[in-house]
Amino acid sequence: IIGVGGVGSGRDAYEKLKAGASLVQVYSMMVYEGPGVVSRIRKELADLLVENGYKSVEDVVGADCEDIYWNRVEERVKKRMEAEKIVTV
Repeated sequence: IIGVGGVGSGRDAYEKLKAGASLVQVYSMMVYEGPGVVSRIRKELADLLVENGYKSVEDVVGADCEDIYWNRVEERVKKRMEAEKIVTV
């Protein structure tokens, strides 16, 4: 899912990610503010993630949608467990 439209701040990106987007488009704001807007949005988003106890963007995707969120958590745990098996074998 790609979050498109109205992304002008880290908070906007954060809300789209929590709603299930795994990618956020900031095209319009780049037209109005230039490419520097990406750094600003990225910093604001990083600050919000830390404030809310998330370690990565991947962790917040779908946080407002229980089915999406828990399915993604389960997938990440399985991948970590498989990676550990490969390392320990």
